[in-house]
This record gives sequence, structure tokens and C-alpha cells, in this order.
Amino acid sequence: MSLKPKFKISLVELGGGERQLAGAALGDARYREAVAPALAAASPDTILLLSFRGVEFATGSVFKATWHRLHPEGGVVVPSMVAHLSDDVRTEFAIYLKSERVAGLEALDWGGDAITLATLHGHVEDAALSALRAVTASPGATAPQLQSESSEPVSATAWTNRLNELQRDGLAARERAGRAWRFFPLASEVRRG
Repeated sequence: MSLKPKFKISLVELGGGERQLAGAALGDARYREAVAPALAAASPDTILLLSFRGVEFATGSVFKATWHRLHPEGGVVVPSMVAHLSDDVRTEFAIYLKSERVAGLEALDWGGDAITLATLHGHVEDAALSALRAVTASPGATAPQLQSESSEPVSATAWTNRLNELQRDGLAARERAGRAWRFFPLASEVRRG
């Protein structure tokens, strides 16, 4: 199956001309000034790209004030990724994700209505990684379809649980297909960071 979802990509500039982003107060301000308006304009098919263009260094408290609000424990508000990361910002993002035991995507290439390449950072269980690889290989598949394609001895219910977890964590999107859900990767290709 090769369905291709169309996403609305919304680029949110977090740098604001600053080369260093440090502190919860600054993170809160960036959230209010840049992220909240983008969220208000978002539709169900929106992916927010939090751009760190021009930022050389960012602290974990900035990610906690921005990323954490977009990815609460109950499920993502709107699927989001980071973009335009310097090496230091990428390292800090990875450290933040691992300390929170969550995963996140860094968009590396996109255009129009699709993210073509992303890197997966942070903490990912083996089962979730397997499900993400399956969804990336068969975009638009349902849990029973992925179960029948897989060589893993995993039930359709277990596939449904894995896929729903990917969606809650902001690593995949889903849409209704009758009584089932079709799952889509947020990027055409996802590699491990």
C-alpha cells in the first residue's frame, strides 16, 4: 500500500535573532510568542517545524518549555519536529529527550506538503522502532495489514497498540478508514540519530 498523506507544514522560528537560547523564562516567552499562534492556526493535518535557524546553543529548559508542552504524556497536541539544528543544539535536544525518556524527530529535508527525510532522536523502545519502520515501509497501512506483512509473531491487537503509541508520541499520524485506522509516518524516510 502506498498512500501518501498531505501535511500542512508550518515553520515556527524559535531563534528570534538570538544565537543562544537559555532558561525557562526565555523558553516560555518563545512558546507564547511563536508556538502558541502557530498552534491556534493549526489544522489536524499540520506538522509544526520548530526552527532553530541561527541558534548555536540551547538549553534543556528551552526544550522543556516548548517541546514538552507540544508532547505531554497524554499525547501530542499537534505533530511537531525540530529543524535547522546546529551540532550543539542537536546534542542538547538528544540529551533532553533521553532524560525525559521520549523520542523526537528532526526534519532534515522537506518541501511542499511532505517531510522527505527526518532523524529520530531520543528514547525509543524496540517494538516502537519496529512499528515505525513498518509504517514507513507501508504508509497508510492498518494494524491488521502490518501484522500480516510482518514476520514478527505479534497479534493485530499488539500492532494496534504499537501504532497508537507512535501516534500519541508524535512519531506517526493516523486517519479513520472505516472501523480501522490508517497510519502514516510523518516523514517519507526516518533514520536513527
